[in-house]
Amino acid sequence: MTDETDKPRREIVARRTLMLGTLAAAVTGAAAAAAPILPQDGHAPGHMLLAAGEGEGEGEGEGEGGEGAVPDPTAALMRDLGFMQGHLRAGLALYEAGDLDAARTHMGHPIKEKYDAVAAPLAERGLDRLKAEITALADAAEAGAPMAEISQLYDRVAATIDEARADAPVAHRIAGLIALTRVAGDEYTVATEGGKLANLHEYQDSWGFLQVVRDRLTVMTDGADADVAKAAQKMLDAVMATDTVFGDLQGQGDFNMDPGAIFGAAARMEFAAVRLK
Repeated sequence: MTDETDKPRREIVARRTLMLGTLAAAVTGAAAAAAPILPQDGHAPGHMLLAAGEGEGEGEGEGEGGEGAVPDPTAALMRDLGFMQGHLRAGLALYEAGDLDAARTHMGHPIKEKYDAVAAPLAERGLDRLKAEITALADAAEAGAPMAEISQLYDRVAATIDEARADAPVAHRIAGLIALTRVAGDEYTVATEGGKLANLHEYQDSWGFLQVVRDRLTVMTDGADADVAKAAQKMLDAVMATDTVFGDLQGQGDFNMDPGAIFGAAARMEFAAVRLK
């Protein structure tokens, strides 16, 4: 995906953690070797495969052919819904912080980059209203609407996305979150090319995707299934450890510029999911 913001790209040199990156890469490789195959009933997380097959993105290269690919269409839908919500999540935070130009760009991307990929399965579920709801949010942001209105429109979008997730088996929801975490790693890799913050927009994308992953895992930790809740907590702990690779939304602050930390979190999530029976 290209950076469409007009803001100057900040040349920020941050501390790189080579050892952590190397360990994370090793864990990711081990996960690839250990990944089992999806059972026919679709109720166990055996399809937590590493990226393979067709690319993740529809539009401008978001994870295309990369780590976010998943072999199951329901898991792919879960990933893609999170992808769209992650853009909106970043846009919402930027709007609240007063960076309206960047917020508008993020809020416009779900329709431009991803909606075509989810249109058919959403229509099958009677949820094709999502396009109009996202468009209404983006239009309100363009018009400079009050934050209260923006939040209300976002909540409406989030409710429809949650409805789309509701009938998916937990295995597919988890697979989508793992894939989305890897997309966040891909984005962060682009954002920090050359050991500096070279693409602020991709950095914000990565942050937004991981916020969605955290939110969904938090919900799962409160679920009735004790095994799922336990695994979700382990996954949540792994994702929360990636806080060290982010500063603020503008890429300011002291942080470890290490994409491997995000890929390592995805691998640890996968290991936690495999333990589910």
